[in-house]
Amino acid sequence: MKGPDTLAKTHGPESAQRFATGKKILSHPLIRPGRYLAAAALVLTLAGPLAAEETEPEDVQLELDEVSVTATRIERKTAEVPASVTVIDSEAIDATKQFNIKEALIGTPGVLIESGNQGYDSRLIIRGAGLKAPYGVREIMVLRDGVPVTDPDSFTRLDMIDTQLIERIEVVKGPNSTLWGANAAGGVINIISKSPLERSGGDLRLQAGEYDTRGYHFSYADDVAEKLYYLGSISRRESDNSWRRWNEFSTTQASLQPAVVLEDGSVWENMISYSKADLQLPGSLNEEQFKQYRRTGAADETDGPWQYSGRYSKSYFFSSKLTKEIGEFEFIPLVYLNTWEHHHPVTGRINDADTTLGGADLQMNYRHALAGMQGTLTSGVTGRFDDQDTDYYKYAEFSTIPGPSGRISAVLSDNAGDLQEVETRETMLWGVYLQESLRPTDRTILDIGLRYDSVDFDIKSTSWGEYNWSRGKYIDFAAPVEGDVDKQYDAVSPRIGLSYKLIDTLHVFASASSGVQTPTEGEISENPDLDLVKVKSYETGLKGRGKIWSFDTAIYYSPVKNEVAKVLQGGITEYVNAGETDKRGFEFAGTLGLLPGLTLDGGYSYTDYIFEEFSEPVGYGAAAVNMDRGNNQLPYVPRHQYSLGLRYRHESGFKCSVLSTSWGSYYMDNANTEKYDGYDFVTSLMAGYEWDHFDFRVNVENLFDKQFANEVTKDTSGVVKYTPAAPQTVIARIDYRF
Repeated sequence: MKGPDTLAKTHGPESAQRFATGKKILSHPLIRPGRYLAAAALVLTLAGPLAAEETEPEDVQLELDEVSVTATRIERKTAEVPASVTVIDSEAIDATKQFNIKEALIGTPGVLIESGNQGYDSRLIIRGAGLKAPYGVREIMVLRDGVPVTDPDSFTRLDMIDTQLIERIEVVKGPNSTLWGANAAGGVINIISKSPLERSGGDLRLQAGEYDTRGYHFSYADDVAEKLYYLGSISRRESDNSWRRWNEFSTTQASLQPAVVLEDGSVWENMISYSKADLQLPGSLNEEQFKQYRRTGAADETDGPWQYSGRYSKSYFFSSKLTKEIGEFEFIPLVYLNTWEHHHPVTGRINDADTTLGGADLQMNYRHALAGMQGTLTSGVTGRFDDQDTDYYKYAEFSTIPGPSGRISAVLSDNAGDLQEVETRETMLWGVYLQESLRPTDRTILDIGLRYDSVDFDIKSTSWGEYNWSRGKYIDFAAPVEGDVDKQYDAVSPRIGLSYKLIDTLHVFASASSGVQTPTEGEISENPDLDLVKVKSYETGLKGRGKIWSFDTAIYYSPVKNEVAKVLQGGITEYVNAGETDKRGFEFAGTLGLLPGLTLDGGYSYTDYIFEEFSEPVGYGAAAVNMDRGNNQLPYVPRHQYSLGLRYRHESGFKCSVLSTSWGSYYMDNANTEKYDGYDFVTSLMAGYEWDHFDFRVNVENLFDKQFANEVTKDTSGVVKYTPAAPQTVIARIDYRF
């Protein structure tokens, strides 16, 4: 929005004029109050003392509660949403170096997120969902401006997200398949971009820091004509991350966002983007290597033969959304298409994939009165497809152990060798959803929803050989082996939620929801007998919103049927249905204004996740034995997680923030034989100063240079592997806004 954007970069005599400009824009009939409440608060906040003097106190109403469009698919204050919702606003995002969504989400209760190399990759877990993923995001629906980034089989790549363009992030915790479909069983994350309808002018950004870390960003927004707007941007991020071997990353991204405001007030928004992302994936450390890292802060070697894993991709993304109102109806048709090239050296083989993904979502909102109650009926139809062709290759260069065994001791490069397998994967998802939101009284909101989904997998393959894990080498088949898996999953996902305003500042909520999770295409290829994961969630909580404080609490119980668990043995990762797991937890997040410009933030989560029924296979082939893991804790998830932060902004332009997080201890394996201690008070710091058109800041991550592990695993044979966290890193940034 032009008013707030200009005001944010200016102080002094012109601020009153810009404040008036912002108010004028906010009062425009095209600007819906719910959608842009956050922008209104920004105008009022940044206008400062001068605006306060020129406006009567009763006319200035600072709305501290955020608005979410993700949890219910309609605009609603988070205090009135019968679910756990967190909104990461632009100020919090801007305080980070903006290389990774981890920086914005870390410290959010119920959310566990880490990055292997501080690049664009993130491993994300919400209330235990996503735990089985060795990297990336699974079991959680990720949206980009409401467009699914998650594939129909639940895998999400974040390499196409330009973090420099993120305006805010909405996190809905717990199953949300009723509105967003299959594979939203763990939650939904909506990454919302800066809009050409809300800003104008340019932003030039330069970043530089340790380990040859650099970032460049340029964006410009303006109107071509009276009702035609655009935002164009280009970004580059890179680092050699030399504290670890084989740890470089780089990403180049460009986008164009045209938006048209039609004569009747309808808004047509589009996104066209390109991304090239290169990421080296370093291996884990053995115990001796981890001890060396603890001593030196560097990991010069990694364990195992697979030393050249990586993920290299090119993608093109297009989406188009129309928002149109006709009387009491609001129509929101959405179409999108994404093409993706992927080169992925991993354990045992090299994958080359060409993928086309696309779909449509046709949503309609109908505002009405039912038996004297005001309500909104949200309904829609969704269709998504994924067409992927993959070639699997041997590694071209490797060394072997001397002797007759011929076991591979190390790969020597990531060059592709002989073709081993070709595979085609086609996945089709379609669904229909319906939700009624009623206000029985002025204090009460009732949501009742239902969705049906069908997901069909068609996977065909031809293999001429494989990497044999027990023999530790490549073998060729006597004749080609054909594979054909045709699997369909159907599911119904109901949900009911109630929010009640106790007093003006307190809301209580309760909900019962469900979600479904399909196995991924790769998991089905390995084990076609995997069942559909079914998640239920029962949750209640209290939300408070005051003038200088806010808090959210939640208690939940979530039984999961057919949980897909990860089994580690001898370097192999297998996936099996775990029977049933029970997940219980408590979450708290709060904010308190201590002094003018000074804010305290805090968060805490308690988790108790247990395998109710789970037989873990130990060993290979006929020698495998199923071991009972019933009543064991799920690995990796700590019982306790804490965060504490301070933010300060002075009218002179000085600003700073500090955030400290702690993870409690957790079990390394499904057998619960050993715990890792976790970490305490890992702290990040931002300090900066704004003047005129310039904004300078320094970000320090891991301020006290703690050497710890992001993750520790133990396989069924007792082998322990460590993934080290980054040491202290410093990066400086300067913005010029015009």
